[in-house]
Amino acid sequence: MRKRRKRTRAEWTELVGEWQASDLSQKAFARRKGIAVTTLSWWSCRLRREAQERRPFVPVDVVADAPAVSGAFRVEVAGGRVVLVPASFDAAALRRLVAALEDGAC
Repeated sequence: MRKRRKRTRAEWTELVGEWQASDLSQKAFARRKGIAVTTLSWWSCRLRREAQERRPFVPVDVVADAPAVSGAFRVEVAGGRVVLVPASFDAAALRRLVAALEDGAC
């Protein structure tokens, strides 16, 4: 039986970066590195979530042909999804929504 190795956060950050830069699926990358695919997935999700929490602002593109909605603005995220946001929005809730739409749920 092979002894499990405890990796540091820095090592997981490097491994997740290597996987993302590769053309491999999570399963193929994990097998090649000798790690559990579920653990790679967990770290990938955790690091992405933490990076989003550190991001103070969500990038917004101003679209000239946005529909006119009184007291609202339009946010377009990855994949062409559009969110109409009322003027009295909750910034933290909007960040969570945009992150979920851009990255998918973990």
